[in-house]
Amino acid sequence: MKASVGSPRQATTFTTNNRNFVTSARVEVKKLVGIIGSGLIGRDPFDRRSWSTSSYFFFTALKQQGVLHRAFGVEVPAPNRYLCMAKNFSRQRKAWRMHFYMDPSYRDALTEQVRRSLGPGDFDHDFLQLGAMYNVPRLIDGRARCYSYHDGNLAESLRSPNSPKGLSARKIDRALDYEKTVYHGLHKLFTMSEYLRQSFIDDFDVPPDRVVTVGAGINLDSVPDERPNKRYDTREVLFIGVDFARKGGWNVLEAFKRVRERCPTAKLHLVGPRELSIPAGLQAGVAFHGYLDKQDPRGQAKLAELFDRCCLFVMPSLYEPFGIAPLEAMVNQVPCIVTNKWALKEMVTPGETGELVECGSVDDLEAKLHRLLSDADALAKMGTTARNRVLASFTWNRVADRIRASMHV
Repeated sequence: MKASVGSPRQATTFTTNNRNFVTSARVEVKKLVGIIGSGLIGRDPFDRRSWSTSSYFFFTALKQQGVLHRAFGVEVPAPNRYLCMAKNFSRQRKAWRMHFYMDPSYRDALTEQVRRSLGPGDFDHDFLQLGAMYNVPRLIDGRARCYSYHDGNLAESLRSPNSPKGLSARKIDRALDYEKTVYHGLHKLFTMSEYLRQSFIDDFDVPPDRVVTVGAGINLDSVPDERPNKRYDTREVLFIGVDFARKGGWNVLEAFKRVRERCPTAKLHLVGPRELSIPAGLQAGVAFHGYLDKQDPRGQAKLAELFDRCCLFVMPSLYEPFGIAPLEAMVNQVPCIVTNKWALKEMVTPGETGELVECGSVDDLEAKLHRLLSDADALAKMGTTARNRVLASFTWNRVADRIRASMHV
């Protein structure tokens, strides 16, 4: 039984994170005012470029299910933003960018823009912010409940191999303190993955019962049709990753070179970066397709063709906050090889929907690529299981369901 949003409800049992919660009768579930902002996330919740496309699908699902009152985005006015950039100047471009986004003064300025965007009617509802770039709980000051939704946090970002060198310890401490203050002011934090949930508990001392894993969904306008006659003997492999190095692209090329020495008919398709210079010794059997825009009909058609042709998807990321691409491969009945860390290990079950590989290990990647490409029957079973797994657990409607079930509990 589902309670209707915005109306009284009878006692209802919900299950989330393997726990049963019983709501009391006559508890009103309010709708949500959604808030995004900053150059990291975007300023328009329904712009497909915001939050790597996820913002659009996330807020659309909340709206379709009647959970959303409205959503808006903010950014600091250009003069103030440039002053903050100048204050954080560093000769190392990546460190400069990180210092700017970590700066509490920039985050306070974003919070002020949120305050200016709020209307009186908003306080009849609860609030949900993406990330912790602003402090909505401080603005609300107990007048409503405030939630958040995350694919990462600063502690995890700083631990990643991609974290820039030369960051100021003082600026890191101030930024961590800022995020901790935000998290402790929230009624509940929603996370894309269980590994991230544990980070909030361990790194920011958030009580476990206030952090709920709600997952994430595939960023597709419609679910692709099932392919009952899909072939798994093609020995064609697909890699998708705009950030080629971080997604493990160079390790894929090295491992594929070895695989092709034993399987000369194998082919690797690379999608993501707009430009890529592949060394001559790694080019055999590799087709580079550049960047394919899912919103462009031609990009859509090409991706559909590649998902149909390829029998295996590979993305051995060196760091991955979440990773939507493997889920989109799985819903297209393509088993996946991904790294055995972060949220990736929560998506792919070895032997059922693909395989996990040691982070950074070309040897492990080569062995598992060769083994799976040599077993079309196993790939076919994995492909069917993978699609069913995504449809059951990794859609934005499922995320909206879990958020609604966790509100006011």
